[in-house]
Amino acid sequence: MQVSLDSRAPVSTPPRFVWSSRSGIRAQLLSFLDALPAGDFDARVRVLRLLRLFGGEDELPLVRALLLNPREHFTVRSWALGLGLHLGLRLSGAELSQLLEASALSPSQEDAPALEAYRCLRLVRTEEDIPWVEASLRRWSAWERAELLIQSRREGEPLPAPVLTWLYTRWCQEDRWALEREPGGPERNLQVAAATWTRPESWALLARESRHLPSEGPMPREALHQLLSVEPEALHQAARALRLPLPTLLVCLGREGLLRRLEEVLHAQSLSLNVSYGLMPAPEDYPRALEVLEEWPEARALRLRYLCDLGVALEVRRELLRQLFQRERATALRWALAAWKWPENLPLVRTVLREAAGSAGPGDRPLFLAALSGTDEAAACFALEGLLALDEAGPAWLERLEALLYAAHPLVRVRAAAGLQRWGRAEGGELLRRTAREADEPWVRAEALRWLGELDAPGHMELLERGLRDETWEKKRWPEADEAAWVLFRWGTPEALGALLTAWLHGGTADVEAYLEAHLARQEGRPIKEIPPPRTRVLVARYIEQPYSGG
Repeated sequence: MQVSLDSRAPVSTPPRFVWSSRSGIRAQLLSFLDALPAGDFDARVRVLRLLRLFGGEDELPLVRALLLNPREHFTVRSWALGLGLHLGLRLSGAELSQLLEASALSPSQEDAPALEAYRCLRLVRTEEDIPWVEASLRRWSAWERAELLIQSRREGEPLPAPVLTWLYTRWCQEDRWALEREPGGPERNLQVAAATWTRPESWALLARESRHLPSEGPMPREALHQLLSVEPEALHQAARALRLPLPTLLVCLGREGLLRRLEEVLHAQSLSLNVSYGLMPAPEDYPRALEVLEEWPEARALRLRYLCDLGVALEVRRELLRQLFQRERATALRWALAAWKWPENLPLVRTVLREAAGSAGPGDRPLFLAALSGTDEAAACFALEGLLALDEAGPAWLERLEALLYAAHPLVRVRAAAGLQRWGRAEGGELLRRTAREADEPWVRAEALRWLGELDAPGHMELLERGLRDETWEKKRWPEADEAAWVLFRWGTPEALGALLTAWLHGGTADVEAYLEAHLARQEGRPIKEIPPPRTRVLVARYIEQPYSGG
């Protein structure tokens, strides 16, 4: 037992979990679940989420019991449904009917919580299940059934074939004609046809209404080209909207015509951002214009011209600069070095520094050194990250780090301390530890934990475990929890992974499931997916540029 220093009342020590084999972790999870009170739905949900990784078909009776119990907390039932779909749960016809009757197509937060009907329908396995769910399908309106067909194409997990067959047959025989009489119904029918374009009836409708196709739809561009090839006017209209594959755009508009169209869209997007109060709407085809610019080598000159135009909206220039960095990194670095002369370009130079620091290479060093010798502390902060990644060394480097310990920007101080700690300077480690314990701002504590963990994770286990915990109701410690979890994931010892398990099951805010899944795959000899650094790394860039805005 532990003793509370405030009341001296005994409190139970939360159980610690041990990283072992799949079966060993599964046994710990089930034991923990059995000991949890029914009202602790947050912890119970966390167990279900981990059973998706460590459990198997043996958990199906538990999943069925949780899912079909109407007295169970809605959140627990919802996660049980997800686990059941993952494990291949099969329900009887009566159970399917019961579940679907209590579901809702669009659950409202204001009403009593209900499971989402779309997810429940994914439990249908065979044609024999359809009579059991047909009553619910008929209860919904033609508009709602059409939404299910559209959603099935839009979602990563489509509806089962028997459900789609029933819905599509109903649409062809009845719903399509009912929708024609409703306001917005004809457009809805075209959306259904686009979502089911591989079926002959849908293709025929799309061909007949080719001049009125929805601007957004799930049809591949190649299929759209095939559909419109017999309608020159509709084909040209789709080309103007940039909805066709690049080769077709070049055939329809020509090289110069496509360049003009891309420039029109960029100009319209820039105007919409520069004109106040939303008086100029943003062009719908701007995202596609960016795709074409990235895909088409001959658009390089247009990209560079708009990038160098100070009158173009900063957000547009930033998107073009990111493209340039991805396609021609050396050119983007040279541009940043030259662009520094104009203060208006400083936010874009920071963008290049941020992108380069995240994947630093020897060719980035001149830009990093230029930023470090300048007066902009945000630029220096990104440069420090890049130079640390490149293992910068030498007397001048150490002298610069010592000076930066007294910078005004808190993250500059932290990264300078990390550089000194790497070279065995005690003052660097002391500043990092003090910052991780005492700094008021969570982004600064998180950055200190990041570098402590990278330089000496075993020596700072207590600080890392402390960083994982978040007992505040507003969950304000999550940046440091993310960084601590990343350090422990990279460390990867049983002790580190046990700490991740324990923190997660006791309410931790860090997203650790992908980390645990990766180590389980490694342990079992399966391929491991590449996992990006935590979301904190993206958000901390905002804090670097605006250190007193709260990130």
